[in-house]
Amino acid sequence: MPTDENLCSRGCAIVSMCNFCLKNVETSDHLFLHCNFAASLWNWLGLQLQLVFDVSFVQALLNSLPRPCSSQVNYIYLEVIVHLIHSIWWARNNLRFSSNGVTLHAVQVRVHSLIGLSGGLSTGKCIVVDANLPYWFRVPHHRRLIKEVVSVCWKAPTAPWVKVNTDGSVIDKHGTCGGLFRDHLGTFLGAFTCNLGRCSVFRCGGVWLHSCFEVCGPRWLDKHLVGKWLFQCASCFQKYIVGAYSSSEPVA
Repeated sequence: MPTDENLCSRGCAIVSMCNFCLKNVETSDHLFLHCNFAASLWNWLGLQLQLVFDVSFVQALLNSLPRPCSSQVNYIYLEVIVHLIHSIWWARNNLRFSSNGVTLHAVQVRVHSLIGLSGGLSTGKCIVVDANLPYWFRVPHHRRLIKEVVSVCWKAPTAPWVKVNTDGSVIDKHGTCGGLFRDHLGTFLGAFTCNLGRCSVFRCGGVWLHSCFEVCGPRWLDKHLVGKWLFQCASCFQKYIVGAYSSSEPVA
């Protein structure tokens, strides 16, 4: 922006003065961060967002934003900073070139309306816990499509059996799987996880089944007298999948 500081750095000979406080030369940091007019706006915005903005320099201001948060809310936080800086510049130009003084309230209303208009352009999503910020700026929520949560009660196996609960997921051809081992008392015995990278649903299912045999076989199958037929099934299954899945080592 062509502040007095930037114009002087390009060879312009001007007498610099901040139009808001009439006390300091107009630098970018003073105009947008340190001037009493700008500081009042950052304090107002911090109270509305329940944040404390560090206005010592620009990077510290950006670091004041909370992380992590929903993608839509993160977009709105960045918009807040951009619109407030632009509104300070708008107020400065009105005062310098048309002698029309702009009040703090006028800038606040402008920032609020601009965020309300542009906030809906975000393609990000907003979860329920982050919904207060879009609501305050009257921005429509982009809610994530979440399937209905179904409660599942874990049933203990009969002694001396060990139960393994497994699950896997493939989203956009990237898969992961895991499993959890517990005895008849519900005691945690072990677990495994696999980050599969790019894979198919068949491969994901094959890896978690292979991992179950690999993790539990040496520990519990002989101990609890499950039967030799289970090892034979596992051996046959491993002949077909171990070559394809050997790169995905389970973490026990």
